[in-house]
Amino acid sequence: MIPSSSNLQQTTRKKRKLNGQQRDEATVREKHRMLKLNKAYSQLRLVLPVENKCKLSRIETLRTAVNYIHILNQLLES
Repeated sequence: MIPSSSNLQQTTRKKRKLNGQQRDEATVREKHRMLKLNKAYSQLRLVLPVENKCKLSRIETLRTAVNYIHILNQLLES
């Protein structure tokens, strides 16, 4: 017998409370993660064929990169 959704127990993750030092360490890790992510987006923007008049948002950068890859693939296939 397949259990219905009402019979399934919903699991939720409890957020662990961090002490001051752990919170500071987590903040530093998050800052470094965001710096690396922002650097990667900047490097991607440098190789995309767009005018430098305005900075692309993250989603615009990703969409432009996907479109550019499709164009390059079409050039290779032709």
